[in-house]
Amino acid sequence: MKTAIWRGFWVFGILVLVAACSSKQADEIPRLANGPALERVYQEGRIAFRERRYDAAAALFARVVAADPEHLKARLNWAAALSNSGKLVEAIVQCQNVLARDPEHAEAYYQWGAILARVRKHGEAVEKVEQAFALKPMTDLLHSDPALQLALQGYLTRYRQPITESGEGASKSKVKTER
Repeated sequence: MKTAIWRGFWVFGILVLVAACSSKQADEIPRLANGPALERVYQEGRIAFRERRYDAAAALFARVVAADPEHLKARLNWAAALSNSGKLVEAIVQCQNVLARDPEHAEAYYQWGAILARVRKHGEAVEKVEQAFALKPMTDLLHSDPALQLALQGYLTRYRQPITESGEGASKSKVKTER
């Protein structure tokens, strides 16, 4: 009988501890969402990203998104940090989450296309990048970086070429895409 009572106290104590920890975490999220603390965490994530500390940046952006699921810039930056950490599937999921909230978010299509290009899914990558450019001009999307624009135009041109029966045009490793 004494053992059952002590077990009951232990279980009750553990439940109180878990509730206290959960309450503390739940209190932190609204504080982040309601003030400059959220912006500070977001800016810390941007700094970590610029310093190429992608795992740290991803964790910071994840905190921002947990506090404010509609913070699309944080979600997209989270995708970029995940991508640079090699977590490509998770990065694509975050791009999809952005597009679920804003189907005309050009940067999300562009980021998704860049990730697909990294895994050599060129046909799908071209589709996503073209969707991005249909929503926003290339110069706006790429922030007027002429070198990046030229590289991307070359990429799009290269992977739009159909493969002929003789193997001319795009190489056999490239995906045939239709316009």
